[in-house]
Amino acid sequence: MADSNATIKSVPAIVLAGGTNNDAMRAATGTDNRALVELTPGRTMLDYVLAAIQAATTVNQIIVVGDVPISPDFTSLPSGSSFLENLSRGVQALPPADDRVLIVTSDIPFITSEAVDDFVKKSLDSEADLTYPIIPMEQYRAQYAAMKRTTLRTKEGEFTGGNVMLMSAKYIRNHQATITNAYAARKDVFRLGKMLGWGLLAKVLVSQTIAPSFLNLVSLENGVSNLLGHGARAKAIITSYASLGTDVDKPGDVEEARRILSAIK
Repeated sequence: MADSNATIKSVPAIVLAGGTNNDAMRAATGTDNRALVELTPGRTMLDYVLAAIQAATTVNQIIVVGDVPISPDFTSLPSGSSFLENLSRGVQALPPADDRVLIVTSDIPFITSEAVDDFVKKSLDSEADLTYPIIPMEQYRAQYAAMKRTTLRTKEGEFTGGNVMLMSAKYIRNHQATITNAYAARKDVFRLGKMLGWGLLAKVLVSQTIAPSFLNLVSLENGVSNLLGHGARAKAIITSYASLGTDVDKPGDVEEARRILSAIK
């Protein structure tokens, strides 16, 4: 399914800003919408994310899906009832000619334009239909030691995932049912086993508990490609930009984010 992206220099970005805070986050921040949590005086989580994307040379348009203040700097769409509905709304707002689209969550306030450009360029060079950043944990801990992350141990090392993706807009438009099923299966071991293959799932479990050498990145990429189906290809992009994976979704994260950002002059 992959085609050449040699002529593509920039892509549109969809910022998903419809996430709601749980009770603990709501009590700590005083707001329902996670994107609108204020981290420094007058600047919300969304403000930091948008500033980075707007400064990126690889982004040519921004669509924000969520109930946030409107701005001439981006196209604003109301939030739907789910992550998938918001993603679909954003993609449907793009011209049919647009293929690759950058998808960004609104809760990664440390993101920088350099991180965005590095990820987009590497993703386009890969010519994959879906790319996803993975960050070596030694680099993540060196930058954000106080913020905890879920990790994956592989033959190549221990990684944590990012909160951005580059994906084929055509694939999203044409294969909504596949995306819905894959998203629904993410926390169901039985369904994941059927979709990814029990052999791969077993390797993942063994690598996390006994021996990381049982699992390599190519196996994971092939598994996700099989999950996507329709000839689509997935690729993990190793990046040193830990900001792509530092989401702020707990009260302790908010406190740490405020400390870090207040110290930046």
